[in-house]
Amino acid sequence: MIDYSKFKVEDFVTDESFCLWVKGTSPEHTAFWEFWTEAHPEKSETITQARLLLLGLKNQPTAINEDEISLEVEKIVRLVEKPSLPFKAHFRLPIWLRIAAVVVLAAGLGWWLWSRNPISIAELKRPEITAQIAESTRVEVSNNTHSDYTATLPDGSTVQLKKGSKVSFSEKFSGDKREVFLTGEGFFQVVRNPNKPFYVYANDLVTRVLGTSFTVKAYSKEQKVVVAVKTGKVMVFSLSELKKSEKIANYHLQSLYLLPNQQATFERQNEKFNKALVEQPAIVTQPVETPNFTFENTPIAEVFAKLKKAYGVNIMYDADLMKNCSVTAPLGNESLFVKLDIICKTIGARYEIVETEIVVSSRGCP
Repeated sequence: MIDYSKFKVEDFVTDESFCLWVKGTSPEHTAFWEFWTEAHPEKSETITQARLLLLGLKNQPTAINEDEISLEVEKIVRLVEKPSLPFKAHFRLPIWLRIAAVVVLAAGLGWWLWSRNPISIAELKRPEITAQIAESTRVEVSNNTHSDYTATLPDGSTVQLKKGSKVSFSEKFSGDKREVFLTGEGFFQVVRNPNKPFYVYANDLVTRVLGTSFTVKAYSKEQKVVVAVKTGKVMVFSLSELKKSEKIANYHLQSLYLLPNQQATFERQNEKFNKALVEQPAIVTQPVETPNFTFENTPIAEVFAKLKKAYGVNIMYDADLMKNCSVTAPLGNESLFVKLDIICKTIGARYEIVETEIVVSSRGCP
């Protein structure tokens, strides 16, 4: 499996998954690379150079073979890293200018970068659940009370356990990841550490984060596992998928990425995911003051923009058709859906929830 942390510019520009991200037509690859770049800030300059190079090729279709591509990429990278222009060292061109010039030279690399099939997400390795925690250092916390109980983990992260739930973990988080095993329901608040990802294993489902807050509901007798995100980004996948990725070369790991106010339901029997909004979306922005939802003859575009920013939920609507619509309503602490009920009633529209988006329908306003 590929270790992207060791990639150079020429490696990224010939990687299918990276190319699909730059092209911007694959939400799955976009989510993965946003997650990966956040975890590897030290690669930001390399990623920027590779993106500039690929963006310059986007509208330059051609038909050359892979060997020619590799040779041209090597030449281009050498031009960027060691320019052969007859200038003295102190007259060396700025990096942005050299990259721009290289993009022009690279136009012949072509459309092939956007026509290849996705490859596996190679950053992950299969976790050996039974072997990660030795019995001598194993810590298990069970909540046998009638109320919630908060357990503190070795790195300072916490998990709020519901009644009858339990969590186990190593006395110390050693190695390159933090691993926790959950039975029941727990709300995690994870201390951010990009160098040591946090894993939660529950009923054949793995949740991977860098630092965020989320709920995992995984009771042993239930056939569904639910992961709901409050803040940050979360990646979920099944253990069986990881086993397949180890056995099959270039296997495309089936994973799901969740943002605030989104949740995934994993059906254990058929190993399928369903992605949706949480039942009660909460405000995810952290402004200095509480958002003001008092609207007075406010254009609908501004109303939806404020709701989207506050809740992190995408609202789809026909901007041209509804350009004359405005809202006057003193909204406050109501839930997102109550706010939408009031807004839509005011302008004669309606809304529906389609997976993780809200779609508003209207005939327009006079």
